[in-house]
Amino acid sequence: MQEMGGFSRPRAVEWKEKHERRETMSEHHFPPGGNLPDDLSQGWLPEDTRQKPRSPLPEPTGGEFQSLLPRRLVAALRHPGEMPWLIVAYATTIISYIALTVLVVEFLAHLVRGTFDRSGALDSGVSSGSSTVSQFVMGLLLAPLIIYVARAFFYAQQRARGIRITPTQFPQAYYMIAEAARAAGLRRMPDAYVISGNGAINAFASGHGHRRYIALYSDLFEVGGASRDPDALRFVIGHEIGHIAAGHVSYFRLLLSNTFLNIPILGAALCRAQEYTADNFGYRFCPEGAKGGMKLLAGGKYLNAQVNFDEFANRAVNDGGFWMWLVNASATHPILPLRFHAIRNRDEPGRLFWRPTVNPPGPAPSLVPPSERTALMPDPQQAIAFMDENRAAWESYSLDTVQVFEKPAQPPAIEGTLYAGWMDRASAAEHEAFMRAYSAVPAPGQMPAPGQSVAPVFPPNQQPPAGYGDPIPPQA
Repeated sequence: MQEMGGFSRPRAVEWKEKHERRETMSEHHFPPGGNLPDDLSQGWLPEDTRQKPRSPLPEPTGGEFQSLLPRRLVAALRHPGEMPWLIVAYATTIISYIALTVLVVEFLAHLVRGTFDRSGALDSGVSSGSSTVSQFVMGLLLAPLIIYVARAFFYAQQRARGIRITPTQFPQAYYMIAEAARAAGLRRMPDAYVISGNGAINAFASGHGHRRYIALYSDLFEVGGASRDPDALRFVIGHEIGHIAAGHVSYFRLLLSNTFLNIPILGAALCRAQEYTADNFGYRFCPEGAKGGMKLLAGGKYLNAQVNFDEFANRAVNDGGFWMWLVNASATHPILPLRFHAIRNRDEPGRLFWRPTVNPPGPAPSLVPPSERTALMPDPQQAIAFMDENRAAWESYSLDTVQVFEKPAQPPAIEGTLYAGWMDRASAAEHEAFMRAYSAVPAPGQMPAPGQSVAPVFPPNQQPPAGYGDPIPPQA
């Protein structure tokens, strides 16, 4: 049977007819010179190049930050310890690569000189060191590939098991993410997923290539019932978006700091500084949700409302000791009392190693700190008598904080597909205002001290302008 371009004749004819049908369908739904439809319910047609326009905002590139915020503004939001530790991390990684290269050269020199013992085998010194050097060499050569493959596979895992946050799946969360991304000056919307938390409260940000995404554990959405606190979720989202805006999930940043991050105590200090930076982004986006976000981390999705924020924050000063110091120093996230204290006190950055020494004026703690001597602890009879005396202050509290809400009868019926070319009557003005706001660099005297909050360029609760989302009127 005669071949045509690598296909047998029947298969080539079938492919040609299929392609013609696609072109006909594309011309039917997208007539030449016509507008793109607002309703793409007929299906996404990636072969139609008019469905692939670009946003007016510059697209992410390998050598630029994901955020359009002025560098000095981002620097003001960074924890003051982040960049020094990052420089140390980069220097450590570069020095280790140079040292490994020297070891490889010396090892090869041994082989060239032919250092053999009487039996004709390599001497014991070279033989014993060969396996160690070979491991270093493999790690040096394969680290970029290993990190790239691991990030790609991890991203695929979230897409495979997660529920994508879209305008029709968790639309409130999608709107929160869009607001947080705009406040952080992101060039593009990050992808976002809900994954099963199995009872855990967590979220994270990561990336692959130019792609950036966040994942929220499902239990974060169960801040429901009487303890519901939407602003707490907004703060958590702002925190994760902050990791993206600050460049924490960059491939090259991870590659150049990976060696340092494996050093106990020291590597964790850089991670804690990055977490404080992300907290600053979250506070900038939604300051009213910062306390609720911390309480959610401490008390979970149901008991968060009963966490006494000030009492918890005071423990950063009152509850010390070597072992508490060691737990914090070895952790990638600051221990919760330190994070609580940093959220409450916006006049100084969060502590990396040493606990603060001053709490604001307030009521005395209801219990002596647990780090004090056991002799100072009350006995059970004293505890009961104290609680009975103060019963009026606490008896209205209840551990039953769960409340069930009815789910909506129908999912959101949003029409059309949100993509880079989606426009409405107000989009041009919105983009122009966006670029003006983020291209203006504040004067040095107007910048806050490191670690302090900054008022967002766009208020987080700003409503979309009139006519937002209206169909595009057809052109004459």
